[in-house]
Amino acid sequence: MPVHRGLSADNRPAWCDVTSAGIFSVPRNGRFDRHYHDFEEYWLVFKGRAKVVTEDVEFIVEPGDIVCTQAGDEHDVVEVYEDLEAFYFEGACPDGGRLGHLHRTPELAQGHDVPGK
Repeated sequence: MPVHRGLSADNRPAWCDVTSAGIFSVPRNGRFDRHYHDFEEYWLVFKGRAKVVTEDVEFIVEPGDIVCTQAGDEHDVVEVYEDLEAFYFEGACPDGGRLGHLHRTPELAQGHDVPGK
């Protein structure tokens, strides 16, 4: 069984349909970007506390919470109360789908400061 620090198109096993997986962090007063994907994405929070938005609904997340976002729905980290760390898992990318963070406007692609509260 192969072991990877993170999964991507460059290193995942041939039989694996996961688009990518790994760990991300957003510190207080860090930066993030409102984005969407052509596939489903899941975040499992294992450290910190923050306000996130997905499917136009805001949630406070903390260790043990799982954020589930459908393909095409924008999601974002909008406030961080304790430095956030989470494992992310991106489902299979459909034929013709695009990889990575996708943005509805060039301004959203620039990202934004995430206030620490």
